[in-house]
Amino acid sequence: MELVNPAYRNVQPKERLCTTARPIRVLLAITGLAAGGATNVVLDLASHLSRHPDFALHLATGPSPAGRTDLTNLAYDLGINTRIVSSLVNQVKPLTNLRAVADLRRIIVQGAYDVVHTHSSVAGVVGRLAARAANCPVVVHHIHGWPIHQEMSTQARLFYLLMERFCARYTTRFIAVSRQDIRKGLAYGIGSAEKFTLIYNGIDLQKFRQPVDENAVRAELGVEPHGKLVGMIGRLDQQKNPLDFIRTAALVVQDYADVQFLLVGDGPLRPACERLIEELQLQPKIRLLGYRNDVARILPILTLTALSSLWEGLPIAFLEAMSAGKPIVANQVDGASDVVIDGETGFLVPPHQPAQMAAHILALLQNDPFCHQLGQVAQQRSTYFSVQRMVGQVGLLYKELHAAAQEYAVAYP
Repeated sequence: MELVNPAYRNVQPKERLCTTARPIRVLLAITGLAAGGATNVVLDLASHLSRHPDFALHLATGPSPAGRTDLTNLAYDLGINTRIVSSLVNQVKPLTNLRAVADLRRIIVQGAYDVVHTHSSVAGVVGRLAARAANCPVVVHHIHGWPIHQEMSTQARLFYLLMERFCARYTTRFIAVSRQDIRKGLAYGIGSAEKFTLIYNGIDLQKFRQPVDENAVRAELGVEPHGKLVGMIGRLDQQKNPLDFIRTAALVVQDYADVQFLLVGDGPLRPACERLIEELQLQPKIRLLGYRNDVARILPILTLTALSSLWEGLPIAFLEAMSAGKPIVANQVDGASDVVIDGETGFLVPPHQPAQMAAHILALLQNDPFCHQLGQVAQQRSTYFSVQRMVGQVGLLYKELHAAAQEYAVAYP
Protein backbone atom coordinates (compact mmCIF):
# COMPACT_ATOMS: atom_id res chain seq x y z
CA MET A 1 0.00 0.00 0.00
CA GLU A 2 1.44 3.34 -0.97
CA LEU A 3 0.90 6.68 0.67
CA VAL A 4 1.28 10.28 -0.43
CA ASN A 5 4.26 10.86 1.87
CA PRO A 6 6.04 8.95 4.65
CA ALA A 7 3.98 10.76 7.28
CA TYR A 8 0.97 8.71 6.29
CA ARG A 9 0.87 5.39 8.09
CA ASN A 10 1.32 2.37 5.90
CA VAL A 11 0.04 -1.15 6.45
CA GLN A 12 3.01 -3.47 6.82
CA PRO A 13 2.59 -7.24 6.68
CA LYS A 14 3.24 -8.77 10.13
CA GLU A 15 3.70 -12.43 10.99
CA ARG A 16 1.07 -12.30 13.69
CA LEU A 17 -1.47 -11.06 11.12
CA CYS A 18 -1.04 -13.97 8.72
CA THR A 19 -3.61 -16.15 10.50
CA THR A 20 -6.46 -15.43 12.89
CA ALA A 21 -7.87 -17.47 15.78
CA ARG A 22 -11.29 -17.33 14.14
CA PRO A 23 -12.54 -15.80 10.91
CA ILE A 24 -12.89 -12.02 11.01
CA ARG A 25 -16.53 -11.16 10.38
CA VAL A 26 -16.79 -8.44 7.74
CA LEU A 27 -19.84 -6.61 6.41
CA LEU A 28 -19.54 -4.72 3.14
CA ALA A 29 -22.22 -2.05 2.58
CA ILE A 30 -23.05 -0.23 -0.65
CA THR A 31 -26.12 1.58 -2.01
CA GLY A 32 -26.94 -0.73 -4.89
CA LEU A 33 -24.83 -2.89 -7.17
CA ALA A 34 -25.22 -0.73 -10.27
CA ALA A 35 -22.70 -1.07 -13.11
CA GLY A 36 -19.63 0.97 -12.28
CA GLY A 37 -16.19 0.95 -10.73
CA ALA A 38 -17.30 0.85 -7.08
CA THR A 39 -19.51 -2.17 -7.75
CA ASN A 40 -16.63 -3.95 -9.52
CA VAL A 41 -14.39 -3.38 -6.52
CA VAL A 42 -17.02 -4.56 -4.04
CA LEU A 43 -17.78 -7.72 -6.02
CA ASP A 44 -14.08 -8.53 -6.39
CA LEU A 45 -13.39 -8.02 -2.68
CA ALA A 46 -16.45 -10.02 -1.67
CA SER A 47 -15.88 -12.92 -4.06
CA HIS A 48 -12.20 -13.32 -3.14
CA LEU A 49 -12.33 -12.71 0.61
CA SER A 50 -15.50 -14.72 1.19
CA ARG A 51 -13.51 -17.78 0.05
CA HIS A 52 -10.57 -16.95 2.36
CA PRO A 53 -10.47 -18.98 5.60
CA ASP A 54 -9.51 -15.91 7.65
CA PHE A 55 -12.72 -14.06 6.80
CA ALA A 56 -16.47 -14.52 7.06
CA LEU A 57 -17.68 -11.86 4.68
CA HIS A 58 -21.24 -10.74 3.94
CA LEU A 59 -22.65 -8.02 1.69
CA ALA A 60 -25.48 -5.57 2.39
CA THR A 61 -26.71 -3.65 -0.63
CA GLY A 62 -29.63 -1.44 -1.45
CA PRO A 63 -31.79 -1.60 -4.57
CA SER A 64 -30.02 -0.57 -7.75
CA PRO A 65 -30.76 3.10 -8.64
CA ALA A 66 -33.34 3.71 -11.38
CA GLY A 67 -31.81 4.08 -14.82
CA ARG A 68 -28.67 2.12 -13.90
CA THR A 69 -27.77 -1.41 -14.95
CA ASP A 70 -28.37 -3.71 -11.97
CA LEU A 71 -25.59 -6.24 -11.32
CA THR A 72 -27.02 -7.73 -8.12
CA ASN A 73 -27.42 -11.06 -9.90
CA LEU A 74 -23.62 -11.26 -10.18
CA ALA A 75 -23.32 -11.26 -6.39
CA TYR A 76 -25.54 -14.33 -6.24
CA ASP A 77 -23.74 -15.97 -9.16
CA LEU A 78 -20.42 -15.48 -7.33
CA GLY A 79 -21.81 -17.15 -4.22
CA ILE A 80 -21.57 -14.01 -2.09
CA ASN A 81 -23.78 -13.98 1.02
CA THR A 82 -25.89 -10.97 -0.01
CA ARG A 83 -28.69 -9.16 1.79
CA ILE A 84 -30.90 -6.56 0.11
CA VAL A 85 -31.73 -3.64 2.43
CA SER A 86 -34.62 -1.71 0.86
CA SER A 87 -33.90 1.46 2.87
CA LEU A 88 -30.29 1.65 1.66
CA VAL A 89 -31.01 3.95 -1.29
CA ASN A 90 -28.54 6.11 -3.20
CA GLN A 91 -30.42 9.32 -2.42
CA VAL A 92 -30.61 11.86 0.37
CA LYS A 93 -34.03 11.11 1.88
CA PRO A 94 -33.83 11.84 5.63
CA LEU A 95 -36.55 9.47 6.82
CA THR A 96 -35.42 6.64 4.54
CA ASN A 97 -31.79 7.27 5.46
CA LEU A 98 -32.58 7.12 9.16
CA ARG A 99 -34.42 3.86 8.59
CA ALA A 100 -31.31 2.57 6.79
CA VAL A 101 -29.20 3.43 9.85
CA ALA A 102 -31.59 1.43 12.05
CA ASP A 103 -31.75 -1.48 9.58
CA LEU A 104 -27.97 -1.69 9.23
CA ARG A 105 -27.44 -1.35 12.98
CA ARG A 106 -29.70 -4.34 13.54
CA ILE A 107 -27.82 -6.35 10.90
CA ILE A 108 -24.45 -5.44 12.42
CA VAL A 109 -25.54 -6.39 15.95
CA GLN A 110 -27.14 -9.65 14.84
CA GLY A 111 -24.09 -10.56 12.74
CA ALA A 112 -21.58 -9.59 15.44
CA TYR A 113 -19.34 -8.10 12.77
CA ASP A 114 -15.74 -7.19 13.59
CA VAL A 115 -15.38 -4.90 10.55
CA VAL A 116 -17.90 -2.77 8.67
CA HIS A 117 -16.56 -1.60 5.30
CA THR A 118 -18.69 1.02 3.52
CA HIS A 119 -18.69 2.06 -0.13
CA SER A 120 -20.39 4.99 -1.93
CA SER A 121 -21.36 8.30 -0.35
CA VAL A 122 -24.81 7.56 1.12
CA ALA A 123 -23.88 4.08 2.34
CA GLY A 124 -20.72 5.65 3.71
CA VAL A 125 -22.76 7.95 5.94
CA VAL A 126 -25.57 5.65 7.07
CA GLY A 127 -23.26 2.65 7.31
CA ARG A 128 -20.74 4.42 9.54
CA LEU A 129 -23.47 5.83 11.76
CA ALA A 130 -25.00 2.37 12.06
CA ALA A 131 -21.62 0.83 12.87
CA ARG A 132 -21.05 3.45 15.55
CA ALA A 133 -24.49 2.82 17.05
CA ALA A 134 -23.76 -0.93 17.05
CA ASN A 135 -20.35 -0.43 18.69
CA CYS A 136 -18.56 -2.18 15.82
CA PRO A 137 -14.83 -2.11 16.69
CA VAL A 138 -13.52 -1.39 13.16
CA VAL A 139 -15.14 0.90 10.59
CA VAL A 140 -13.54 1.32 7.16
CA HIS A 141 -14.78 3.68 4.47
CA HIS A 142 -13.70 3.21 0.84
CA ILE A 143 -13.40 6.47 -1.10
CA HIS A 144 -14.21 5.89 -4.77
CA GLY A 145 -13.78 9.61 -5.40
CA TRP A 146 -15.20 12.18 -3.00
CA PRO A 147 -18.88 13.13 -3.50
CA ILE A 148 -17.79 16.78 -3.40
CA HIS A 149 -17.07 18.35 -6.79
CA GLN A 150 -17.38 21.58 -8.75
CA GLU A 151 -20.45 20.45 -10.67
CA MET A 152 -22.71 20.40 -7.59
CA SER A 153 -24.49 23.32 -5.92
CA THR A 154 -22.91 25.21 -3.04
CA GLN A 155 -25.60 23.92 -0.67
CA ALA A 156 -25.01 20.31 -1.70
CA ARG A 157 -21.24 20.73 -1.35
CA LEU A 158 -21.62 22.13 2.15
CA PHE A 159 -24.01 19.34 3.18
CA TYR A 160 -21.71 16.55 1.98
CA LEU A 161 -18.67 18.26 3.48
CA LEU A 162 -20.32 18.52 6.90
CA MET A 163 -21.51 14.91 6.78
CA GLU A 164 -18.08 13.60 5.75
CA ARG A 165 -16.34 15.56 8.51
CA PHE A 166 -18.83 14.27 11.06
CA CYS A 167 -18.58 10.65 9.96
CA ALA A 168 -14.77 10.84 9.91
CA ARG A 169 -14.94 10.84 13.73
CA TYR A 170 -16.30 7.31 13.60
CA THR A 171 -14.05 6.02 10.83
CA THR A 172 -11.15 3.79 11.85
CA ARG A 173 -9.52 3.99 8.43
CA PHE A 174 -10.19 5.48 5.01
CA ILE A 175 -9.17 3.53 1.94
CA ALA A 176 -8.36 5.97 -0.86
CA VAL A 177 -7.99 4.77 -4.44
CA SER A 178 -5.80 7.68 -5.55
CA ARG A 179 -3.27 10.08 -4.10
CA GLN A 180 -5.44 13.03 -5.03
CA ASP A 181 -8.30 11.64 -2.96
CA ILE A 182 -6.05 11.74 0.10
CA ARG A 183 -4.93 15.27 -0.66
CA LYS A 184 -8.52 16.38 -1.16
CA GLY A 185 -9.72 14.72 2.01
CA LEU A 186 -7.09 16.48 4.10
CA ALA A 187 -7.73 19.79 2.34
CA TYR A 188 -11.44 19.40 3.12
CA GLY A 189 -10.64 18.80 6.78
CA ILE A 190 -11.94 15.23 6.63
CA GLY A 191 -10.03 13.01 9.03
CA SER A 192 -6.31 13.12 9.75
CA ALA A 193 -3.32 11.88 7.77
CA GLU A 194 -2.86 8.68 9.77
CA LYS A 195 -6.40 7.59 8.97
CA PHE A 196 -5.74 7.32 5.22
CA THR A 197 -4.36 4.29 3.40
CA LEU A 198 -3.88 4.19 -0.36
CA ILE A 199 -4.98 0.97 -2.04
CA TYR A 200 -5.30 1.16 -5.81
CA ASN A 201 -8.19 -0.55 -7.56
CA GLY A 202 -7.32 -3.82 -9.23
CA ILE A 203 -8.69 -5.96 -12.04
CA ASP A 204 -8.26 -9.41 -13.56
CA LEU A 205 -5.45 -8.39 -15.91
CA GLN A 206 -5.45 -11.54 -18.03
CA LYS A 207 -9.13 -11.10 -18.87
CA PHE A 208 -8.25 -8.10 -21.05
CA ARG A 209 -5.27 -9.69 -22.76
CA GLN A 210 -7.08 -12.52 -24.53
CA PRO A 211 -6.99 -12.61 -28.35
CA VAL A 212 -10.26 -11.93 -30.17
CA ASP A 213 -11.54 -12.31 -33.71
CA GLU A 214 -11.45 -8.63 -34.66
CA ASN A 215 -13.46 -9.05 -37.85
CA ALA A 216 -16.21 -10.90 -36.00
CA VAL A 217 -16.36 -8.34 -33.18
CA ARG A 218 -16.48 -5.44 -35.66
CA ALA A 219 -19.30 -7.11 -37.59
CA GLU A 220 -21.22 -7.78 -34.37
CA LEU A 221 -20.92 -4.15 -33.25
CA GLY A 222 -21.88 -2.80 -36.66
CA VAL A 223 -18.69 -0.84 -37.25
CA GLU A 224 -16.68 -0.63 -40.44
CA PRO A 225 -14.44 -3.64 -41.17
CA HIS A 226 -11.41 -1.37 -41.50
CA GLY A 227 -10.37 1.94 -40.04
CA LYS A 228 -9.33 2.97 -36.56
CA LEU A 229 -11.53 2.95 -33.49
CA VAL A 230 -11.56 5.26 -30.47
CA GLY A 231 -13.60 4.05 -27.53
CA MET A 232 -14.94 5.48 -24.30
CA ILE A 233 -16.06 3.05 -21.59
CA GLY A 234 -18.33 4.78 -19.09
CA ARG A 235 -21.85 5.66 -18.04
CA LEU A 236 -23.75 8.30 -19.97
CA ASP A 237 -24.17 10.66 -17.04
CA GLN A 238 -22.94 13.97 -15.67
CA GLN A 239 -19.81 12.52 -14.10
CA LYS A 240 -18.53 10.79 -17.24
CA ASN A 241 -19.46 13.82 -19.39
CA PRO A 242 -20.02 11.94 -22.69
CA LEU A 243 -21.11 15.11 -24.54
CA ASP A 244 -17.53 16.37 -24.51
CA PHE A 245 -16.38 13.04 -25.95
CA ILE A 246 -18.84 13.55 -28.82
CA ARG A 247 -17.62 17.13 -29.35
CA THR A 248 -14.07 15.78 -29.42
CA ALA A 249 -15.06 13.22 -32.07
CA ALA A 250 -16.52 15.98 -34.24
CA LEU A 251 -13.18 17.80 -34.19
CA VAL A 252 -11.15 14.67 -34.90
CA VAL A 253 -13.13 13.59 -37.97
CA GLN A 254 -12.54 16.98 -39.57
CA ASP A 255 -8.86 16.05 -39.95
CA TYR A 256 -8.94 12.25 -39.90
CA ALA A 257 -11.77 10.59 -41.78
CA ASP A 258 -10.86 6.91 -41.37
CA VAL A 259 -11.97 6.59 -37.73
CA GLN A 260 -15.08 5.68 -35.78
CA PHE A 261 -15.96 6.32 -32.14
CA LEU A 262 -17.61 3.87 -29.75
CA LEU A 263 -19.42 4.81 -26.55
CA VAL A 264 -19.82 1.77 -24.31
CA GLY A 265 -22.27 2.47 -21.50
CA ASP A 266 -25.76 3.74 -20.81
CA GLY A 267 -27.41 6.29 -18.60
CA PRO A 268 -29.66 9.35 -18.33
CA LEU A 269 -27.69 11.40 -20.87
CA ARG A 270 -28.28 8.97 -23.72
CA PRO A 271 -31.07 11.11 -25.31
CA ALA A 272 -28.81 14.19 -25.08
CA CYS A 273 -25.99 12.21 -26.70
CA GLU A 274 -28.26 11.12 -29.53
CA ARG A 275 -29.38 14.70 -30.12
CA LEU A 276 -25.83 16.03 -30.19
CA ILE A 277 -24.69 13.29 -32.57
CA GLU A 278 -27.52 14.22 -34.94
CA GLU A 279 -26.86 17.94 -34.58
CA LEU A 280 -23.17 17.46 -35.45
CA GLN A 281 -24.05 15.02 -38.23
CA LEU A 282 -21.90 12.29 -36.72
CA GLN A 283 -24.34 9.39 -37.14
CA PRO A 284 -21.95 7.37 -39.35
CA LYS A 285 -19.01 8.04 -37.06
CA ILE A 286 -20.28 7.32 -33.54
CA ARG A 287 -21.90 4.17 -32.21
CA LEU A 288 -23.74 4.14 -28.88
CA LEU A 289 -23.36 0.54 -27.79
CA GLY A 290 -25.19 0.77 -24.45
CA TYR A 291 -24.19 -1.31 -21.47
CA ARG A 292 -22.01 -4.28 -22.41
CA ASN A 293 -20.74 -7.12 -20.25
CA ASP A 294 -18.09 -8.03 -22.83
CA VAL A 295 -15.78 -5.02 -22.66
CA ALA A 296 -12.86 -7.48 -22.66
CA ARG A 297 -13.82 -8.38 -26.27
CA ILE A 298 -14.19 -4.75 -27.36
CA LEU A 299 -11.00 -3.21 -25.97
CA PRO A 300 -8.62 -5.30 -28.14
CA ILE A 301 -10.12 -3.92 -31.36
CA LEU A 302 -9.69 -0.27 -30.29
CA THR A 303 -6.80 1.90 -31.40
CA LEU A 304 -6.96 3.96 -28.21
CA THR A 305 -9.35 4.94 -25.44
CA ALA A 306 -10.58 8.30 -24.16
CA LEU A 307 -12.44 9.42 -21.06
CA SER A 308 -13.99 12.86 -20.57
CA SER A 309 -14.93 12.52 -16.88
CA LEU A 310 -15.29 15.59 -14.68
CA TRP A 311 -14.41 13.77 -11.44
CA GLU A 312 -13.15 10.30 -10.64
CA GLY A 313 -11.58 8.13 -7.99
CA LEU A 314 -9.50 5.69 -9.99
CA PRO A 315 -11.43 4.59 -13.09
CA ILE A 316 -11.58 0.85 -13.68
CA ALA A 317 -11.83 1.75 -17.39
CA PHE A 318 -8.25 3.07 -17.24
CA LEU A 319 -6.94 -0.18 -15.80
CA GLU A 320 -8.81 -2.28 -18.35
CA ALA A 321 -7.50 -0.19 -21.25
CA MET A 322 -3.94 -0.38 -19.94
CA SER A 323 -4.13 -4.15 -19.51
CA ALA A 324 -5.33 -4.41 -23.12
CA GLY A 325 -2.34 -2.30 -24.22
CA LYS A 326 -4.28 0.80 -25.26
CA PRO A 327 -3.12 4.42 -24.78
CA ILE A 328 -5.48 6.68 -22.84
CA VAL A 329 -6.43 10.30 -23.55
CA ALA A 330 -8.36 11.65 -20.58
CA ASN A 331 -9.24 14.65 -18.49
CA GLN A 332 -6.81 15.54 -15.72
CA VAL A 333 -9.10 14.89 -12.77
CA ASP A 334 -8.48 13.30 -9.38
CA GLY A 335 -6.81 9.90 -9.77
CA ALA A 336 -6.08 10.15 -13.49
CA SER A 337 -2.44 11.11 -12.92
CA ASP A 338 -1.92 8.06 -10.65
CA VAL A 339 -2.51 5.89 -13.71
CA VAL A 340 -1.88 7.88 -16.89
CA ILE A 341 1.71 9.07 -17.30
CA ASP A 342 1.45 12.05 -19.60
CA GLY A 343 3.36 11.39 -22.82
CA GLU A 344 4.28 7.80 -21.81
CA THR A 345 1.02 5.87 -21.46
CA GLY A 346 -1.33 8.53 -22.81
CA PHE A 347 -2.20 12.19 -22.39
CA LEU A 348 -4.07 14.27 -19.84
CA VAL A 349 -5.95 17.46 -20.67
CA PRO A 350 -7.97 19.99 -18.64
CA PRO A 351 -11.71 19.22 -18.35
CA HIS A 352 -14.07 20.80 -20.88
CA GLN A 353 -11.33 21.16 -23.51
CA PRO A 354 -12.45 18.99 -26.46
CA ALA A 355 -9.97 20.72 -28.78
CA GLN A 356 -7.01 19.64 -26.66
CA MET A 357 -8.33 16.12 -26.34
CA ALA A 358 -8.89 15.97 -30.10
CA ALA A 359 -5.32 17.15 -30.78
CA HIS A 360 -3.84 14.30 -28.72
CA ILE A 361 -6.16 11.73 -30.29
CA LEU A 362 -5.12 12.94 -33.73
CA ALA A 363 -1.45 12.67 -32.78
CA LEU A 364 -1.95 9.01 -31.90
CA LEU A 365 -4.13 8.19 -34.93
CA GLN A 366 -1.55 9.71 -37.27
CA ASN A 367 1.48 7.99 -35.73
CA ASP A 368 1.07 4.22 -35.45
CA PRO A 369 4.52 3.47 -33.93
CA PHE A 370 4.03 6.14 -31.26
CA CYS A 371 0.54 4.88 -30.46
CA HIS A 372 1.81 1.30 -30.19
CA GLN A 373 4.70 2.38 -27.97
CA LEU A 374 2.39 4.12 -25.50
CA GLY A 375 0.14 1.09 -25.47
CA GLN A 376 3.03 -1.24 -24.65
CA VAL A 377 4.20 0.93 -21.77
CA ALA A 378 0.61 1.12 -20.49
CA GLN A 379 0.32 -2.67 -20.53
CA GLN A 380 3.61 -3.07 -18.66
CA ARG A 381 2.49 -0.58 -16.03
CA SER A 382 -0.89 -2.28 -15.63
CA THR A 383 0.73 -5.23 -13.83
CA TYR A 384 0.74 -3.08 -10.70
CA PHE A 385 -3.08 -2.93 -10.71
CA SER A 386 -3.98 -6.59 -10.27
CA VAL A 387 -7.05 -7.71 -8.35
CA GLN A 388 -4.83 -10.04 -6.32
CA ARG A 389 -2.77 -7.09 -5.09
CA MET A 390 -5.87 -5.07 -4.18
CA VAL A 391 -7.57 -7.93 -2.33
CA GLY A 392 -4.39 -8.89 -0.51
CA GLN A 393 -3.85 -5.34 0.73
CA VAL A 394 -7.43 -4.98 1.93
CA GLY A 395 -7.21 -8.32 3.74
CA LEU A 396 -4.02 -7.23 5.49
CA LEU A 397 -5.67 -3.98 6.49
CA TYR A 398 -8.63 -5.84 8.03
CA LYS A 399 -6.23 -8.00 10.03
CA GLU A 400 -4.14 -5.09 11.25
CA LEU A 401 -7.14 -3.04 12.37
CA HIS A 402 -8.87 -6.07 13.94
CA ALA A 403 -5.72 -6.95 15.92
CA ALA A 404 -5.35 -3.35 17.10
CA ALA A 405 -9.01 -3.29 18.19
CA GLN A 406 -8.56 -6.52 20.15
CA GLU A 407 -5.44 -5.16 21.87
CA TYR A 408 -7.34 -1.99 22.77
CA ALA A 409 -10.25 -3.98 24.18
CA VAL A 410 -7.87 -5.95 26.40
CA ALA A 411 -6.04 -2.83 27.57
CA TYR A 412 -9.26 -0.86 28.17
CA PRO A 413 -11.98 -3.39 29.06
